[in-house]
Amino acid sequence: MRDLPDQLVQTTSPEHAIAAVLELCQTEGLFWLGWVVTRDEADTEHSVKPFPIHLAYIRELWRQLATNQCVAIAKSRQMLVSWVVAAFCVWWARFKPHQAVFWQTQKWQDATGMVCQAEGGFPGRCQFIERNLPPWMQLSIKEQEGALTYPNGSLIQALAGGADQVRGKVASVIVEDEFARQEEATGVWTTVAPLVQKGCKVIVVSTPNGSSNQFAVLYHGRPLDLGGL
Repeated sequence: MRDLPDQLVQTTSPEHAIAAVLELCQTEGLFWLGWVVTRDEADTEHSVKPFPIHLAYIRELWRQLATNQCVAIAKSRQMLVSWVVAAFCVWWARFKPHQAVFWQTQKWQDATGMVCQAEGGFPGRCQFIERNLPPWMQLSIKEQEGALTYPNGSLIQALAGGADQVRGKVASVIVEDEFARQEEATGVWTTVAPLVQKGCKVIVVSTPNGSSNQFAVLYHGRPLDLGGL
């Protein structure tokens, strides 16, 4: 999947083949995901790996992200959930013009680790995905700590935790990462929820952290420790 399909190359010019592939990538995110690689820091011999789009749960998670306006995901370690969400943000920003994608987590350094690190640092996940696409697919993207800015006017920006950080933002997509561990989660959700009515896509992701927090309310519909009341 890293190279252009042989059938296209044999029947048309490389330029037309690239244009045809990019046109399909724009509407079919899972097709584009075939050119994306991930980084596995625990594997010292083969740290860069193709995205495992053959896994049914990866395909279903992508479908949920693409088709629903508000998604709550309870994740566990080593399931590539954060990588799927990061890839989704990259796909959204690069193929849809003038989009504002915000990734918020409690600590600024964790948010930049998902989006873009300072020059010379360990690449953030969105940054890593962009840097490791095939050369014929790469764009001229401005990288700065906490933000990727695209030629089509879209951006992906990291945010630290807190309602004030997201208040007033005109967002196309908001990712609330490790939401069960955000100190101002209730205030953040109060700020973010009205944006859904204005068309913003909201993705709430977290490992569980007890049953009486804002993430539990969103994921289960109510805190689980209320005894069914």
